[in-house]
Amino acid sequence: MNGPPPDARAVARRFPPRAVFLVFFVLAFLSIACWSFASPLVAAPDEQAHVIRADALDHGHLGHRTSPTNKVLVTVRVPASINAVKYWITCWQFHASTPASCSPTWPTSELLVETTIHVGHYPPLYYALVGTGSYLSQQRSGIYAMRLVSAAICAAMLALSAYAVARWSRRRSLVAGIFAALTPITLFLSSAVNPSGFEIVTAICLWTAVVIMALEYPADPPRGLVAIVGATASVLALIRGLSPLWVLLVALVLTLLLGPSRVVGLLRERRDVRIATASVGVAGIAAVAWIWTQGTLNVLPSHVVIDRHSTTLQTFRLVADHGYQWLRESVGVLGWLDTTMPIGLYGAWYLLMLAIVLVALARAGWRQRGALAAVCALAIAVPVLIVSREAREIGVVWQGRDGMPLTVGALILGAGLCASAVRSGAFERWLATVIVAVASLLELVAFYVNLRRYAVGVEGPRWFFLHHQGWSPPTGQLPTLVAYAVATTLIGVVTIWWIWSSRDPIDASPASSRRPRNRHRAA
Repeated sequence: MNGPPPDARAVARRFPPRAVFLVFFVLAFLSIACWSFASPLVAAPDEQAHVIRADALDHGHLGHRTSPTNKVLVTVRVPASINAVKYWITCWQFHASTPASCSPTWPTSELLVETTIHVGHYPPLYYALVGTGSYLSQQRSGIYAMRLVSAAICAAMLALSAYAVARWSRRRSLVAGIFAALTPITLFLSSAVNPSGFEIVTAICLWTAVVIMALEYPADPPRGLVAIVGATASVLALIRGLSPLWVLLVALVLTLLLGPSRVVGLLRERRDVRIATASVGVAGIAAVAWIWTQGTLNVLPSHVVIDRHSTTLQTFRLVADHGYQWLRESVGVLGWLDTTMPIGLYGAWYLLMLAIVLVALARAGWRQRGALAAVCALAIAVPVLIVSREAREIGVVWQGRDGMPLTVGALILGAGLCASAVRSGAFERWLATVIVAVASLLELVAFYVNLRRYAVGVEGPRWFFLHHQGWSPPTGQLPTLVAYAVATTLIGVVTIWWIWSSRDPIDASPASSRRPRNRHRAA
C-alpha cells in the first residue's frame, strides 16, 4: 500500500487526528460535565468516601488505621465543610421517589475534624489528580471542581481513543465499539468523584489501541501507537485494586491475537516496545506493592450474604445467579443502585452488544474468534471466581462496574472485527452509524431519567424542567438538559460524518512513523 488515495488525504487534511482529539475532548468533557451538575453531590456510590480521601490526600492528611486496628477503615482529617458529604444525602439516598431538595443546608465551617473512610488504602493516583479541585475551595464548589477534574481526565482518555482510530486505523467500526462501551453508568461514574469511571474509560482507550495494534499492525506497530499502549496500560494498573489484573488479561489477549512468537520478536527487535513493556512492568510492580502492603483488596462485608456452610459448587452457583444483575448494572443502574432505567433502554443496549459480538464472530478468522470468545468468557467467569473466593466470609461484594474493564474489551474487539481488514465497506459504516445513533439517543434518555429522579423523584412530573420544580442543579434544569442534548447530538453527528467521510487513516502508509532500518511491514 502506498498510502491513502487523494480523496482520503483531503478528508485527513480537513479532519486530522489532532482535530479529532480536540473535538472529541471538548464534546466529551461538555457531556460528562453536564452529568456532573445533573446529579447532586455524593449521588454516586461511595462518593462521600472518595471526596474525603481526595481532599485529605492532597492536603497532606494521609490518615491512620482505626483503633482497634481494622483492615479497611482509616481515619483522616478534613474540614467540616467537606465531611458534610457523609450526612447531606441521608434523606434521599436509596429512596428514588424522594427528590434531593430535602437535603439540609450545607455547612461552611472549615474547622478540621476527624472522620473515618473505607477507601483510605486505595491506590492514590486518581485521588491525587481529582483532589486538586479542592485547592480552589473546600466548600461545595470545591467538590464540584473535583468532579470537573474527573470529567476532564476521563474525556482526555476518550479523546485519545478517537485519536488512535483516526491516526492508525482503517476500521471505523471501532468508533461504534467505543460508543457501545460508553454506557450510562460509565458517563455517570466519570462525572462523579469515583475511580471506577476513570478505570473504565482508561480501559476503553487501552483496548482500542491494543485492537488496532493486533489487527492492523501485527508485524510492525507505529511508535506512537506503542507509546499509547504503554502509557494507558501503566495508568490503568495504578487506578484501583484489581486494575493490574485487567492489564495482565489485556496483555494475554494481545498475545493470543499476535501469537507468542511475534510478541517475542517485537520485544527482541523493537526498542520502543521494550521501553513500553518495561514502563508497564514498573507500574504493575508499584501497583502490586501498594495493594499488598496497604491491604487494598480488603473490603467491608456485603449485606448480600452466602451461607457459610455452602459447598464450593453451591457458592459458585449462588454467586453466578447475580450475573444478570451485574450486566444490568454495567448498562446503568444509577445513584446508589436505586435508580433504574426504562426496560426498553436495557433491551436496546443488550441488542447493540449482541449485534457487535455476533457480526464479529461471523466475519473474523478463527484465531480472532478465539480471542473474542476468550474475552467474553473472562468477562463472565472472572467476577464469579473473584467473588466466590470469599463469598462465605464477606458476602457478594461486587457491582457491574467492577468488571467493566473486561466487558468493554469484548465490545471494542468485536467492533474491530466487524470491519474488513482493508477498508470499511458500506455494511460496516451502516452498522457503526446505527450503533452511534442509537447509543446517543439512549444516553439522552438516561440523562433525563437521572435528572428527573433528583429533581422530583422517579414518580414526579415528567415535564418538571418546564416549571423548575423540585431540586435544581447549579446550572439550572432546562439549561443543563439542553446543553447535554446539544453536546450529545453534536458528538453523534460529528462521529457519523467522520465514519462516512474518512477512508483511510492519515498514517496508513506502513512506512510512516517507522524506523527506516526496520524491514517488517504490517500485514
